[in-house]
Parts: sequence; structure tokens; C-alpha cells
Amino acid sequence: MAVIRQATQADQKRLYEVVVQTGKAGNDATPLYQDPKMLGHIYTAPYVVLAPELAFVAEMNGQVEGYVCGVEDSRAYETQLEAEWWPALRERYPAPDEARRDTWTEDERRANWIHNALPTPDYVVASYPAHMHMNLMPAARGGGLGRRLFDTWLQAARARGVGPVHIGADPKNDGGIAFWQAMGFERLRQPDGTFSATSVWMGRL
Repeated sequence: MAVIRQATQADQKRLYEVVVQTGKAGNDATPLYQDPKMLGHIYTAPYVVLAPELAFVAEMNGQVEGYVCGVEDSRAYETQLEAEWWPALRERYPAPDEARRDTWTEDERRANWIHNALPTPDYVVASYPAHMHMNLMPAARGGGLGRRLFDTWLQAARARGVGPVHIGADPKNDGGIAFWQAMGFERLRQPDGTFSATSVWMGRL
């Protein structure tokens, strides 16, 4: 039986591994990166540092095999990242050459995000200000652990007054999208009535 508990700084090393090993539409993205920490710098590590009250891990046989993290106010979190998280990483990772954008490596794409993080679209955060991320290693999927992680996060979030929440998914991650739909999320349309082609934005009241 998996144990779900609050994430700690001691989990960071393993979380960096989990996020890259699930970072290609739920599959292993390790071969795509020279620096395997690039995804974790964006999607896990800052949450454990800046929003630990809404960061949880799932342990199986003493090892972390999944996580869920998020924040109650996405705009406030973006401001916090700009002040407290991105500056040190910008010193560590130079911005890639814009003239070479068409040939950027995956590391360079993530470095560009570190230097030029795009805010969540207004139409998403206007109605769904909170957000969350979740990933499970393949061996931990299919037994209800994802739902347990989600319920744990939602209970903690509700206790903090969190209401509507959104997620962003890779359009290629069919399994992930199906999971979020099962959790009550619905795909959000852009102001022009179309769906985003680059990210699947979903919200839950």
C-alpha cells in the first residue's frame, strides 16, 4: 500500500528523477536532455520550496513513485517565481540564441522558459485561479493511487480556501488527459471559442 505524505526538501533528488522519467507525455524524457534537472527546475522543485503546504509525494516500498503539487493563486505564484526562483537559474543557464530557435535542443527550450516564462492565459486563471501538477511512475499507475493523490491535494487545498483549479496537459498525453477528465476537469476554450493547440487547459470548479 502506497503512503502519501507531504513533500520535503529531502525528496527533491527523487522528484527531479520522477518528473523527467514521466516528462514525455507520461513517458521517459531522460534521453532528450543533457541536464536531467531541467524539467524539475520548472515543474517540481519550486513548488516544494515555495508552496510546500500543497506538495505531496506517494511512496511505495520506501521510494517516491509519484507526486502532486500546486498553488492556490497562480498569478501570485508566477510573481513569486520571478522574484525568488528564476534569478538564480538564469545565472546558471544562459538564454539560448533566439536566431537558432528552430534548432534549439530540449535543454535550450527549457532554458528559454526559465528566462521568459509565459504566464498562464488570462481566460484560464480568471475562472480557475489555482493550479496543480501530478505525475506517477508507470509502475505506480492503474491502482487508484492517482485518485488518492488528487483527493489528498484537493482536501488540503479546500482547507486553505481554494476553489476552482486548472491543469495544463501535453496534447499528446492521452492517458493524462483521460485521468483529469475522470477527476471532473473539462477542457477550456479560448476566448475565440477554439481550443489551444499547444496546451490542453482544463478546469474544475
